[in-house]
Order: sequence, then structure tokens, then C-alpha cells
Amino acid sequence: MKLLNALINRRLIDGMPWLLLAGCVATAASPQASAKDLWHLYQVAQRHNGNWAGQQYDYLANQKNEIFALGDMLPQVGLQGSVKHNQFYPKDDNLGDSGNSSNSGSSGSSGNTVTQVGVGLRQALFRADKWAAYEKSVLASQANDIQLLQQHQQLIEQISKAYLYVLRTQAMTESLGAEYQALKAQDAMMQARLAQGVAARVDTEETRARLESVKAGLANNEVAIVNAKQQLALLVGQPINDIDGLKLPPNLDLVATKSIDSWLQQAQRHNLDIQLAQTQVAIANKQVDFLKANVYPRVDLVGNVSYQDYSHNSPAAVDGSNYSIGVEVDFPFYTGGRTRAGIEQGNLQAQAAYSRLSYVYQAAMTQTSQAYLNVVAHKATIGAQQVAVDANRRVAEASKTGYDLGMRSMVDTLLAERQYHAAKRDLINAYFDYLSAYIDLQKATGNLNDSTVKVLDNQLL
Repeated sequence: MKLLNALINRRLIDGMPWLLLAGCVATAASPQASAKDLWHLYQVAQRHNGNWAGQQYDYLANQKNEIFALGDMLPQVGLQGSVKHNQFYPKDDNLGDSGNSSNSGSSGSSGNTVTQVGVGLRQALFRADKWAAYEKSVLASQANDIQLLQQHQQLIEQISKAYLYVLRTQAMTESLGAEYQALKAQDAMMQARLAQGVAARVDTEETRARLESVKAGLANNEVAIVNAKQQLALLVGQPINDIDGLKLPPNLDLVATKSIDSWLQQAQRHNLDIQLAQTQVAIANKQVDFLKANVYPRVDLVGNVSYQDYSHNSPAAVDGSNYSIGVEVDFPFYTGGRTRAGIEQGNLQAQAAYSRLSYVYQAAMTQTSQAYLNVVAHKATIGAQQVAVDANRRVAEASKTGYDLGMRSMVDTLLAERQYHAAKRDLINAYFDYLSAYIDLQKATGNLNDSTVKVLDNQLL
């Protein structure tokens, strides 16, 4: 995490292999996760989530492209060697057989074997194409940094929302369980009254029908809890046992009170989608420079130091060392229209990158605006739902009293009880919707990080 924080601050992770190594060691040594809070789950996921590990390895692999481009501009030194046999036709009888002087008078040899070994050097002197490729690789490395940060944000978002969904389903089950127990006690009371002849059978049937309906809802919600835990376990990379329940109500002042324009300005500066789109525009422009470099001459310094050995030497072929140094120039005059077409293609791709940047910018502003408005709306909803819960609780109590006094029917009493518990579940949903909107706002403004996880964890403990 320290290395990832360094990337967030400096957009550079020189020590990422150690992070991956530590993750592999932790994966081998860590026991089954016993999840108690969000922060614990988040730390486990960073060690065990296979998709996140793969993304980090992809990041490391892509970072090598900058080294490749830089190395292409540095001197290229290599060992060179060859063995060649030359044979000439027709044979020249005037050439003596230097390989076998005892056979004087025989026909001369028109062939020889040349063995050469040496060291060659090539250094780019003026290569606009190589320089443009290097600058493009630097920009691509910056885009690679941003993509890793995006993937990290996605990991935080997925784990946080999956964790919240588990808590939501658990809270719903607790609410349904409370309603079930209340209805069960009421059903027992109605059955006793029916046996005493002071209650109508239709009232007991109404109570029993509602009891069975809530029981079915409990069964469905238990399945939802299992599914939610399985999804969370997939993200964490470890089986999920128990999760602490939700502390209600959460802090409703997670988002500082300021104008929406302040949040939009923050998104303009820190939204990762915008930053990536801006970098992709720069890469597209640099690709145009790379294509334009094909119209310039390519100048390389070349040198060679070698030793040559001739068999069947003639007077003109002498063994010895050879030293050469020179400048090679490659200036393309005609390439069949490929250079011009490539430049036109690059300009069109740059225009496409500008268009995508415009769309990404508008999308980021829309997401920020929606997330902020959702936070405000859900906060107001929570306040209204708290009032509704209190009101429905009083109505339910009054309905029970009215039924005992013979002024209300059992249908009215059950309806009031149902509305009371429904209001409680609406309040629970409003709490979780508020926290989910907070996550969306943090992501839209580029602030979804470890601090966000800790803030959420403090709310849920």
C-alpha cells in the first residue's frame, strides 16, 4: 500500500515487484478470512484478489515499453562473425594454387574461404522517428499509471458496495425477523381469543396470512444474504464467515457542505477518466509526430572492428584486422503514398481522441453532479423516513389499542403494523443509498482511496 500511495502522489511505482511479492507470500500464509469490518476485507482483497494481482502484473509489463524505446536510441553493440566460401567460374588457370604449392602446373584455384569475427557499433545520430517513439512511450507510461489507479478505485468501489449490500440484506432480515416475531405473538394471541370465543375466525386468518407472507420474505432474504456473501467472497478472494451488523444511524455529514460548483471543479482536477482521456490525446498527437518523422532523413553512425582470415590466399587477400567507421543516411523520397496516408490517419485518430475527451469530460461532470445531488437527496430522505418511522410506530400502537377496545378491525391493525415495518425498511434502504452515493461522489471527484474505506468502516462499526 505504501508503494501504491507513492503512485497516487508521484505517479510512479519503482518498487511494485516487492508489493506483488509480498502479496504472494501473504496469499500462501494467510488463513481463511474471518471478515469483521470493511477495512479488514479490503486488506485481504489486496492480497488475494486474482484480478487485482493480474492488473498489477500487466502494469509492470507495460512499464517496460519505455525502457525499450529508450534503449533503441542508445548505442547498439554486438558481436559479429561469418564464414563464407567463395567460388568463381570459369576458373582462371593463371592463378596459382596458393593453398597447395607442390601441385605446380595443375589448374589454378578460383575459390577461397573467408572467416571473419568482430564487433559492430550502430548509434542513432538523427532519428526523429526514434525520438518521437520514446516520447510516445513516456506518455503511454503515464497512461499506464492512471489506468492502475482506475483499477484500484474500481476494486475499492466493488468491495465497498458488495460489503454494503451484505449489510443491507442482513439489516432487512433483522427487520423482517422483528416483524415476524411481532406477528407470531399476535397470531398466538388471536388463536387464544378464538378459542375463548372473543375473536372472529376471519381476524385470525388475516393474522396468519400476514405471518406466512413475512416468513416467505425471510426465506428469500436469507438466500439474498448467501448470494451477497458469495459475491463479496469472489472479490476478496477468501470465504466470508461473519460480518458485523450495521451501526444505525451513520454520520450524515460525510460530505462537506459546499456548492456543487466546488465539486465540479474538484472533478475537473482529479477525475481519473478525464486525466486518462487527456493523456490519450497527447499520445495521439505524438503518434502524428512519429508518422511525420518518416519524411526526415535517418542518420546513423556505424563502426566495425573485425579480423579476417583467408584460406588459399592470393596476393590480394591478406589476413589481418579491419577497422571501419562511417555515417549511414537513409532519406526516403517515394514510399508509394504510405507516408502521406499514415499522417492523415494519425490526424484523424487525434481528432477521435479529442472527441472522446469531450465526451468523457461531460460524462464526468454529469456523474459528479448526479452523485452530489443523490447524497443531498438521500440525506433529506433519511430525515423524512425517521419521522415516518416514528409516526407509523404511533399509528401501529394506536391501532392495537383500538382493536382491543373494539374500535378498529384486525385488517386495520395488521395494515398499520405492516406500514410501520415497511417504513423501517425504507429507512434502512435510505441509509445504504446515502453511503453508496457517497462512494460515487468520491469516485467522480478522484478521491476514492484508502481514506474513503476508513471513513466508511468507521460508519459501519
